[in-house]
Amino acid sequence: MKWQHNMELDKKINDLKESINKLNQLSTEEKINLQESIEMLWLNASVRKKKKDMIMPDNSNENVLRIRQLLAAAWSEDLKE
Repeated sequence: MKWQHNMELDKKINDLKESINKLNQLSTEEKINLQESIEMLWLNASVRKKKKDMIMPDNSNENVLRIRQLLAAAWSEDLKE
């Protein structure tokens, strides 16, 4: 009985590890996609506004991090359903 309980606990732990790894992989892929989207928007904006130089704020990496946090929170909510 105790052995069966340990096996169930191990399975739950493995499922949790797999879920975390998958979320980490999705987060990495989303970061890459997000950076590419930002670069495309940047290029598009620079083409449209040749008269005016756009300057990215120094905290642009913080903005990307915040967007990633919001996406992770949204994914978490989706996974609850």
